[in-house]
Amino acid sequence: MINQWLLMVGLLVNGAATFAQAPRVAVFAQPDFPYYGVNSQVTPERIAEDLRAAGIAADLCDGAALSDANRMNARRYTTVILPYGNTFPVEAFTNLRRFHREGGSLTLTGIPFTHPAERLSAKEWDATPGWGQDLRVVTGDAVPDGGGRAAVRVRVGEERWTGLTSARFPVLPRQSVEARVSAREVTPRTTDVSGGEGRQDDLFIRFFDGQGKYLEQTGVMMNAPSGRWAAFRGRATVPANAVAADVSAQLHRTGRQILLKDFVVTVDGKAVPLPNADFARRGAAYVDLGHDGDRALWTATGIGVGGFAGPDTDGKPVRVSAGDPFRLSGVLKESTATFQRAQWLDPASVPSGVRVIPAVGDRRRPVMALIVHENDAFRGAVDAWTYFVPEAGDREEYETRQAIVRGTIAALERKGRLNRAQARRAFAALDARPRPPVYAGLVLPEVPRRYETFQPKMAPPSRHLRVADVRKLRREERTLLLCLQGLVNRKEPRIYFIFDDADEFWRTELQRQRATDDPIAVSDPFSLLETFKGEFRGAVVADPKVYASACVALSIAGTENLLFATPELAARFGIPIVTDLRGRFRDNAGAMRYLRQQVYPRSDPYLTCSLDPAIYGETGGIDQIVAARGTAFWITGPKSQGRIPGADQAAEMAELRAWFAAMPLGAVVRGFWWHGDGVGLAEDEGVALGSRFGKVTLVSDLINNLSVHSGVRPERLLQKERPKPPALDRTKVYLAFTMSDGDNLCTWREYFRRYFNDPLRGTFPIGWGMGPTLIDLAPTWVRWYYEQATPNDEFICDVSGVAYIYPPSWATALKDRDGAFRWFYGRTQEYLERMDMRTIRLMNVGAKEIADVATLMPRIDFLMPDYGYAGVRTYTEMTYRLPGGTSVFRAATAGRGPRNLADQIRERVAKAPRPAFLNAFIWNWGSSLADLKQVLDLLGPEFVAVTPSQLAALYREARTTTGEGNPP
Repeated sequence: MINQWLLMVGLLVNGAATFAQAPRVAVFAQPDFPYYGVNSQVTPERIAEDLRAAGIAADLCDGAALSDANRMNARRYTTVILPYGNTFPVEAFTNLRRFHREGGSLTLTGIPFTHPAERLSAKEWDATPGWGQDLRVVTGDAVPDGGGRAAVRVRVGEERWTGLTSARFPVLPRQSVEARVSAREVTPRTTDVSGGEGRQDDLFIRFFDGQGKYLEQTGVMMNAPSGRWAAFRGRATVPANAVAADVSAQLHRTGRQILLKDFVVTVDGKAVPLPNADFARRGAAYVDLGHDGDRALWTATGIGVGGFAGPDTDGKPVRVSAGDPFRLSGVLKESTATFQRAQWLDPASVPSGVRVIPAVGDRRRPVMALIVHENDAFRGAVDAWTYFVPEAGDREEYETRQAIVRGTIAALERKGRLNRAQARRAFAALDARPRPPVYAGLVLPEVPRRYETFQPKMAPPSRHLRVADVRKLRREERTLLLCLQGLVNRKEPRIYFIFDDADEFWRTELQRQRATDDPIAVSDPFSLLETFKGEFRGAVVADPKVYASACVALSIAGTENLLFATPELAARFGIPIVTDLRGRFRDNAGAMRYLRQQVYPRSDPYLTCSLDPAIYGETGGIDQIVAARGTAFWITGPKSQGRIPGADQAAEMAELRAWFAAMPLGAVVRGFWWHGDGVGLAEDEGVALGSRFGKVTLVSDLINNLSVHSGVRPERLLQKERPKPPALDRTKVYLAFTMSDGDNLCTWREYFRRYFNDPLRGTFPIGWGMGPTLIDLAPTWVRWYYEQATPNDEFICDVSGVAYIYPPSWATALKDRDGAFRWFYGRTQEYLERMDMRTIRLMNVGAKEIADVATLMPRIDFLMPDYGYAGVRTYTEMTYRLPGGTSVFRAATAGRGPRNLADQIRERVAKAPRPAFLNAFIWNWGSSLADLKQVLDLLGPEFVAVTPSQLAALYREARTTTGEGNPP
């Protein structure tokens, strides 16, 4: 009996030990799930890797798994990690709450359970600009008189065109297509609906050829009535070469909301089975429904993890707590700035029977903590409340991930699922995980530019350009020809391609300005391969299994005189494959490492390009990147992870930081950081990263033929003679409209030509932001605009200086930050003089940065900071004079819509003495000249529009006697 008893005890002990060694953790992982409050580089996959390295079994579980009690329960999993910050999947909430009541533990990030996210997209339908709060499926009471059927609510936000598009269906030339939809106006009566030029809200029938290329569209306006449903019909005849069509309903008037349902399509009178026409099937995309903190609390329907408080504004640092349960000492970057603006678990929201053990902060402000449920509805659960690590720079992703995983291990230990020795080994394994380098105090290499200008210039173009239309070619065919264009135009620009009507306009303008003579028409673009066969050595082929290998291929094309081609194209045209990248790299990070180590040393160190390979054959000015021997890269975004072959954003960012640390001061990042929300980096993240390493951004993703345009030698350009300001009237408010986004080269290629052709232009003053290095890349364009300008048009420097930076981030990783500032604003002053400009729009700045720039640019007598209203409180914080004499006019407006802008202008000067002076920022993508004219009409005679220079002159005149406008 004794032996049997001892054997039983041994089995129980060993079994307990085995059980303790095998806790299993579920990590929520859902493609396209919205992040909120956490760095999107903190991916579920990397969290799971860390757990496994620490000896913890981890599974990735999507929303469906979290919702299923048979798959997600406390018997199978000890802990569920929710890595997306504040957001959580609504459909899984009930089961997660059941899991928690069973004693299952939660590892939380951000401010948990405060942003419900739901699948409110329609399967088989595309959304513009994307499914979200402005475009979502609604059901039930949200569909008046809808009989319970689903509809799509469309609300026009800041993107202007907003709508949805069906799947494509087959058609044949000359067939008759009819599309019908029911629409109902639901715009709140208090909403200011602003219009604009051209059509407003349309139901389009669009046609495509066999290669998927758009051919044409026909639309019918949808003036949906308020209070009832109305049917709209569009009809079209299928054009030649079309093989497919779709239906697209798009709204254009800002603020407008309509419901759409009951799409019906017929071809020659026969119904087409349009996939998911009733919106009954939901798509995979989740929509963040906005803040709702009730589910986090200890209520009858809450999940019991706690409310939040903060942030404090007292400036006190928050440190690792005494006892350090997460073992974060030596992991988190220690600085007085860490967590100053953090929010934390509110102790007042925690009931008795629940113990909070701080991990970062203290009992009054626990930023990270263990929540031990001792005697409440969730008894037995031990939760880890973690947070993202702000201001950690190069280490933010690493430190946030470490906090999540260490919090999970600490909770497992507290729960008894890991013993002390096992927890110690797990923490030691995390200590051994690779740590990212920290870039600070860098001394960048000093490399002379090969050219005196800020941007590379080609030789003067040939007098007779060979011009070929490439509109009907496939993307990979155009990529091949763009590489040829770059290599040929490197010696002398001789090839010009027509991608659209804008290219034809500027080719004609080259001739009008006598930069070229009559062109040589080329009917077959591929004949240029034979004409210039001596200009290239062969082809370079990318690996379709590694997305960033296309970046390597494009970069190699310029450095090794090759054409970027698919194997099929190389065979078709008899081009030998010289460099084959297939199988060369494991993932995107490996491709970028090769690019940094092997290709970049042979390239122009001052020129790289952030451009999604998906648009290489469309836009991006890659002809000049190849011609100038530049490089190209692309960082995949959160929506690309798991979808794009080889994507690993955190590893890619690590490679890019290492690369930027090796590039000289002032290297230029062309293209753009963004190509759709979540597809690449966000604009602010990319610009801030480049700025930190002393690199500038030049937005040039939607542009062509720079290898020709940059060859033109400009004379010094002078703006139209600036008129004297009107006589100062001390009862008036003077305002200068300043149009945004002129640092984006594509605005001058086509977008602003619509403004300049508007009959209203010149009838009132406007300041037009323009990127000054446009004079390097397309002086023909600058000259056309300067010639077309009236005395009421003034060009100002956009944005931040000679190129796009964020001054607060500028050169923060460098040892000589002051020297970097002096260099940047020295080049800026040079280009302002070349462009006959008098002021700059600064971006992402406060009063200190504004004053610093004024000191660096003593020849500038006024500045116009801010991309939109920055939230300053009083008139004297917006309009003031610095001690050195520089006048400052901070942006007083944001958003769009005539009434909205007029109301903001009145509000900003409501308590200001007269005369008053304002910089009225205008968002170019969402405004028209008719809108600005309406603003002036709404404001009335008290408000007088002037140019930026006139505003500064009148302000100086007013100050000579009143002395108003002290600096903040």
